Amino acid sequence: MVRSGRIHQLVKGAGVFGTRTGEVTLDWDAVVSRQHEVVRALQPHPDAFERLGAKVHLAEAQFVDPHTLQVNGSRVQGDKIVIAAGSEPVTPPIPGRELTITSDQILFLPRFPESLTLIGAGVIGLEMAGAFADLGSRVTVVGKDAEILPTLDADVAAYIRKILEAKGVTFHLGSTVERFSGRPGAVTTHLRTEGTSVLIQSTQVCLAVGRRFNPRRLGADRLGLELGGLGLKVTPYLRSSIPHIYAAGDAAGNQQLTPTAAYEGKLAALNALRGDVQTADYSAVPQTIFTTPEVGRVGLTHAEALRRGLGCHVVTHDMRGSSNGRATGEDAGYLKLVFDRSTEKVLGVQMVSYAAAELIQLATLAIRAGADAQLLSSQLSIHPSHGERLLKIFGHDYHEVCQPG
Repeated sequence: MVRSGRIHQLVKGAGVFGTRTGEVTLDWDAVVSRQHEVVRALQPHPDAFERLGAKVHLAEAQFVDPHTLQVNGSRVQGDKIVIAAGSEPVTPPIPGRELTITSDQILFLPRFPESLTLIGAGVIGLEMAGAFADLGSRVTVVGKDAEILPTLDADVAAYIRKILEAKGVTFHLGSTVERFSGRPGAVTTHLRTEGTSVLIQSTQVCLAVGRRFNPRRLGADRLGLELGGLGLKVTPYLRSSIPHIYAAGDAAGNQQLTPTAAYEGKLAALNALRGDVQTADYSAVPQTIFTTPEVGRVGLTHAEALRRGLGCHVVTHDMRGSSNGRATGEDAGYLKLVFDRSTEKVLGVQMVSYAAAELIQLATLAIRAGADAQLLSSQLSIHPSHGERLLKIFGHDYHEVCQPG
């Protein structure tokens, strides 16, 4: 979806690069068809697991007892069990919510929404806002906090918000949704913003307020498993409150990120088979929000470093005007780097960049390796490239000194 929106905008602007096109129109059916095709292509085939000796059952499973699952009319037993069942969209009890859709449905809508209201200004809401705005929808985002993406520092969040606003996205922040009214295809969202009533009319309203593991789907609620904030309550070894049952990914509820889920899946299986031999390490987990440009973060934000009482140095840099940005026509970006004040080792990186998904992995490696500013800035870089600017800013000679709070 995000890629389709980005291509749509690139084609519309191709004339700047000397490629003349006719009228650019959207083929929504082709967008949806491609998404189905990509999903099918990326799903692992059961043969790959069965060649390794695993038995695969493609079906819904239900717990019969703590060691037994009912699958397709058969019972499957295990001495150890790992729950990696993902999560479901959260549907808040707002009157009229039957007129809305969830983030699971929005990717495969039968008709393109000329106008779209997204309830939620977090990762899912922002990714969908950028994609649908790029494809030509009139997008409104409603958030309960004063700024979007509250897990980021406010200046980083404000930077990507302003880019989205330039694409035509309208934001109503610090708002509460009171109800929905109307009919399918013509839905009114009733807001309360700073004591004032606001009405938003749109073709489609999507609830994008987060996801949560649903133990009832597996019948796991009948086992008496303890729940945490977003998933099951687990130990650092990913063991649940029932000793032989482990959890990974959204079912564990630690961090709702794809790389975390893959990491925890391997770790939960290892501990289940070998007996709690390794704890989970979340000290350097890269995250990317697939807006256009992308948002990446790893390690501590500036606000988190201050809350922990750490002395730090901070570097911020607006990357507009870089050689790579001017050459490619994708000229936007922002960096915020947090260093330990005494050692100059990297504590955290936040960025807005057209290459954030790639660059944030370089930043993650820097944190894991304990690299300092001098080492990183001495690395030779490709010119022009997105990575070049990141490496140069790692050695920036201006630092905002932050005292422990």
